[in-house]
Amino acid sequence: MKYSRWTDHLPAWLAYGAVATTGIYEPWEVGWMAVPLAAAASVEAARLDLGRWRRWLQTLVVLVLVLEVPILRRQSGGVLAVVVHLLFMLMGLRLALPRELPQRRQLLLMGFLLFLTTAISTSDLEFMGWAVAWALGTSIVLLQQAWEPSAMLRRGPTPSPPYARALRWTLACLFMGAAFFIFLPRITLGLRPLPWTVSAFSGSAAGLSDSVDLGRTGRISGNSEIVMRIQPPQGMPQSQIPALADRIELLRGVVLEQLDGAQWKTLVNTPRALWSVVPAGIWPNQEPPLEMTLEPSATPILALPYSQSPMLQSPRSIPLTGGPGSAIRWAYQPPGRQYLNLFGLDRQGGIAARASGAPLRVREPLPYGPRRSILLYTGTQGPVVRRFADQTAPGTLPPRELAERLTARLRGFTYTLDNPSGSAADPIADFLERSQAGHCEYFASSLALMLRSRGVYARVVNGYRLGPWISEGGYFLVTQNEAHSWVEYYDPDAAYWFVADPTPPAPPNAALTQGFMGAVQRWMDAVRFRWDRHVVRFSGEDQSTGFDWAASKISAIGADKSWQLGALKGTGPALPISIGVLCLATAIAAVFWRTRAFWMDQLSVGGKGPRNLRQLRPLLRRTRKSLPPKNGETLRAWLLRLATEKPDREAALRILAATAESVAYGGRSEERALKTLVKAELSHWKR
Repeated sequence: MKYSRWTDHLPAWLAYGAVATTGIYEPWEVGWMAVPLAAAASVEAARLDLGRWRRWLQTLVVLVLVLEVPILRRQSGGVLAVVVHLLFMLMGLRLALPRELPQRRQLLLMGFLLFLTTAISTSDLEFMGWAVAWALGTSIVLLQQAWEPSAMLRRGPTPSPPYARALRWTLACLFMGAAFFIFLPRITLGLRPLPWTVSAFSGSAAGLSDSVDLGRTGRISGNSEIVMRIQPPQGMPQSQIPALADRIELLRGVVLEQLDGAQWKTLVNTPRALWSVVPAGIWPNQEPPLEMTLEPSATPILALPYSQSPMLQSPRSIPLTGGPGSAIRWAYQPPGRQYLNLFGLDRQGGIAARASGAPLRVREPLPYGPRRSILLYTGTQGPVVRRFADQTAPGTLPPRELAERLTARLRGFTYTLDNPSGSAADPIADFLERSQAGHCEYFASSLALMLRSRGVYARVVNGYRLGPWISEGGYFLVTQNEAHSWVEYYDPDAAYWFVADPTPPAPPNAALTQGFMGAVQRWMDAVRFRWDRHVVRFSGEDQSTGFDWAASKISAIGADKSWQLGALKGTGPALPISIGVLCLATAIAAVFWRTRAFWMDQLSVGGKGPRNLRQLRPLLRRTRKSLPPKNGETLRAWLLRLATEKPDREAALRILAATAESVAYGGRSEERALKTLVKAELSHWKR
């Protein structure tokens, strides 16, 4: 047991790996958690005895905890981070000090508590790998702790534990867990969110916001945090995917109507977005829905494709509500992924209408009273934007033609995230007259203000552009990098708010669309999505559907008389398929029955009976009718009982018993000798 002392470190590092992959901690926190574990590993490698420094080390740990608690509470915002840091510090201290069996069990318990905090905060595919590793690691630790007391009593060198059994136990747990997962009834608790959330983007990172600040300085950095995945309606041909992408190219989030200096803000009394909730299991007009998988986000705003009257199927545990800016929001922040079915794409602005060139539009009444003046307000930028609008589109033009001309002019500017006009005293004037380069917020703000200066009601909209199509998974991927701003303006002749997007097309996400690494990332995301869709999202409805499918297949086989031996003519492929399935099931049952002793014996630890030693099984099968082992009989007692039947074999059977006991108690070096003795003994017993 040369490396047995290192097995105590397994629970700590496995728990650390699981915690580090949750994404709920900042990078500096994850690095700080590893410090006590790395220090303990260094002490173990150097074989230092720090027993006499126990009190000083304990005092140091308490001092560090006192100093870091205010920092963790202020930056992490919860008690959970403090508890996790405390457990890692205690585990590092326990590993660095001399330890006996009780302390080793404490390490396992603390590792389990840390792993439990991970299990209730994530359901990603990566966590499945850590769960399997945790089961295997803890099996090794428990086996080590149970093996050592008895192994130390043996004379000679101490044998190593049978670590291979830990792998068999882990596979057995996976098999039983999969069976329970499929067959046990699905129960939805509808728990409230946990008191912590995923770390959100901040500062100058790309992402959806319920306001626009044109005076923000510095470059906007990328943000690859996944927002949602959108699956086409079931049964949609691949040839219609481009038309669908054109139809849902903009995902509307929140409307910004009030201009305050260089900022766009929402109005509290904005009309509520038109939407309705459809009961689960109902498809209006037999229309297949658009499936949307939403990831946890920093804002509770839902960004949805344009539709005349969207109908949603949302979780009952987290209801939807309206909010300022005509936004659809969660009633409270969801703790994890949420799944929505969106209906209504066959209505106004559907795929056919969008493919024919019809612009996206929203049916919303024109506001009355003070809100009309707000929708025409241009602030201090009024003269600049009016001059630019008159130069681009002189004369009196209808709103749609005016918007098209101004949009075409702005699309000749340069799109960049460097924010060259952010530090200017008048960002819009600097954007139009000097830099003519910026991000989408400058393009949308400029177009909205130019339309307002010409008497057209206009506003800015924040949402997302549709992300790339992931062919490996069959869905569109939307990240915070696709956060976008555009304009809605009112046309009194048509009584609609029309959409205008003056921002030049952004370059595609090279990380997902180009090269070998892009293909790898697409495949990894597709695998994660399938895991979430078919395992994490596996519900009682999916279970019932699967059972109904199996029952229908069995009923169809029972109703089909072609499999009967008396109806051989005209059977087609039904008869050979039925016979093949029957033969396969019979073969599997026979193999399982023949190896039942082996699989049952693998669950025993340290068994000393003859049935628990696989090298003796050929002799057991040869003597199972005449001299089978009795209940509770040891292998030596059984072999000596065989010698009473054949006195001439007594000496050979005594040697066989001694060798078998040596192998049973850990003597792996004598397994080959035992097989040779058993093979020689078989020739003296009849079949």
